[in-house]
Amino acid sequence: MSSFRSHVYVSVFLLSTLIPFSQQVLNEHNQKLEWIVGKWRSEFSGKIFWPTVPTMTFGEELVINEAPIAKSANVQFLNFSARAWSHSTKDHFHDEWGFLTVDPAGNATLMTTGNNGFTTYETGTVSPNKLVLTLKDIGRISFSRDLPVEDLRRTFIRHDDRYMEQVIEMRTATHPKVGYLEHTRVVYTKLK
Repeated sequence: MSSFRSHVYVSVFLLSTLIPFSQQVLNEHNQKLEWIVGKWRSEFSGKIFWPTVPTMTFGEELVINEAPIAKSANVQFLNFSARAWSHSTKDHFHDEWGFLTVDPAGNATLMTTGNNGFTTYETGTVSPNKLVLTLKDIGRISFSRDLPVEDLRRTFIRHDDRYMEQVIEMRTATHPKVGYLEHTRVVYTKLK
């Protein structure tokens, strides 16, 4: 991963942990994401699929909150965090921290960094109750044990006021040769 990316993602992580959450009004562009804002949790409905690993079940908590507007850039982001664990053993899988926003043209951007050694930059489209993001760039630490991810598509679908689903499809250096394979699927319940 480039030195610049390393500094950006370390800065993002530090700022997201040091700045307290405050209630902000979503700007007109981010109002398109109002349906995804909140705390979502799945105790055991997450499923991991991949040709080189056993299929397993996991739990995950996803939190998407309003963030203060970055006055230097006059951009409003939503804070994004996800924490996943093994359903059967309760072992910690990974964390993701980042920011989500919609630009004036209606394009969504999600930037994340995780304790699995990956940083991602994803863009896509948002429609009522659906967000589809595809990978634009990825960084990884040099000693990560995972296969290099070459492409990724992340889809959020809100089914109703209580349930939302996230599906991650990807392509690595070895699977598949073209297109995507489903990697994870999780159905969340919205917490109050």
